[in-house]
Amino acid sequence: MMNKPIDVLASLGLPALPSQSPETIAALLWARDVLQKHLTRSYAVRDPKGIEELVPVDIGGVQQWLHIRGRNRQNPVLLYLHGGPGESMIGHMDVIQRPWEDYFTVVQWDQRQTGKSYYPEDDENNPLNIEMFVEDASQVTAYLQNLFGCEKIFLLGHSWGSVLGMYLIEQRPEWFYAYIGVGQIVNMLEGEKELYQQLLRHAKENNKSELVEKVEAIIPMLELPSPQREAAFVENCPLVRMELSILAGKTAMRHLPLPDVITLFNFDRLISPHISDTDLSNAILGGRSALLRPPYTSLTKDFMDIDLPNQLGFSFDVPIFFFSGRHDYQTPVTLSDQWFVEIDAPHKELIHFEESSHMIVNEEPGRFLNELVNRVLPLSQLQTNVNAVQAIGAVDGQI
Repeated sequence: MMNKPIDVLASLGLPALPSQSPETIAALLWARDVLQKHLTRSYAVRDPKGIEELVPVDIGGVQQWLHIRGRNRQNPVLLYLHGGPGESMIGHMDVIQRPWEDYFTVVQWDQRQTGKSYYPEDDENNPLNIEMFVEDASQVTAYLQNLFGCEKIFLLGHSWGSVLGMYLIEQRPEWFYAYIGVGQIVNMLEGEKELYQQLLRHAKENNKSELVEKVEAIIPMLELPSPQREAAFVENCPLVRMELSILAGKTAMRHLPLPDVITLFNFDRLISPHISDTDLSNAILGGRSALLRPPYTSLTKDFMDIDLPNQLGFSFDVPIFFFSGRHDYQTPVTLSDQWFVEIDAPHKELIHFEESSHMIVNEEPGRFLNELVNRVLPLSQLQTNVNAVQAIGAVDGQI
């Protein structure tokens, strides 16, 4: 039996071509080439003090890709831990992060089996788990410390990346000026229950009786034992997020429904000069994210068992910032607000973004940068001043 042909454009969330003629295909490839060259010129780092590298690095025994950009290598490093698992940011962030690069050297890392770091899964012999990703993040940090000759960097964790980020600052607090949790995950199971209740409420308000029945049937599945619980999560998570996005703007973006968000992200990657034909092929033809692959006994179970207050506690030795979308129920803001109140840290700040849901960096990019520069960045300057004072004191003590 022949496999059903893959609609490449549909798989990327893009509209169909007006025709499938060789001339149309050639025009499409020409347009992609022109756009890639234009983006390369537009977003190139030209400052001689700057850095722009797209490099594979051996992390955890496999090749993983880093995209490093900044206008001055002396600026503090900001490592961005992307969400998902599986939501690569290389090929998407150039436009948004370009202003960041005046203040930080920004590092995007495609985590294992994701984006440019894709490789075929081997779940029987080498299943993925949270511990593996945290160790990868630790090795990436050590690589950056060595590359830039710095003791500390800034760490930003978005969504799934916020789980890795919190584990990392708990394990190696001396490595970080500060941690920024964006769409901070707290307790995955409780978060799913909160998300379902939000969808149920909005479905009732909008008289979506069929959707109400579906959600009411799904909610009890969250109490099933493993791996039935994980199977129910995988089967239903796209539906509930899509519906809550369309009905209320409470997943993905506040003012853009999820199908349009997917199209936006996919088009960014399609035209990105950092994404090769092989990367696109892997995205279309490669295996599903480890989170969504049966038998759900490794990473999916780890994911559903996330309960950071019980797993990591409430006391951290790193300054902590939560950047939270006021309308975010993909990772419910109610849970991260509650945990934040209980956290003990040398410095902590909670900043709500009133017009955002889950993708704050896209929804309020100007304010996001303003908060990064005015609230977070000074902590590196403060550390520099402390080091200078200590150095002066050491010299004075020898005189």
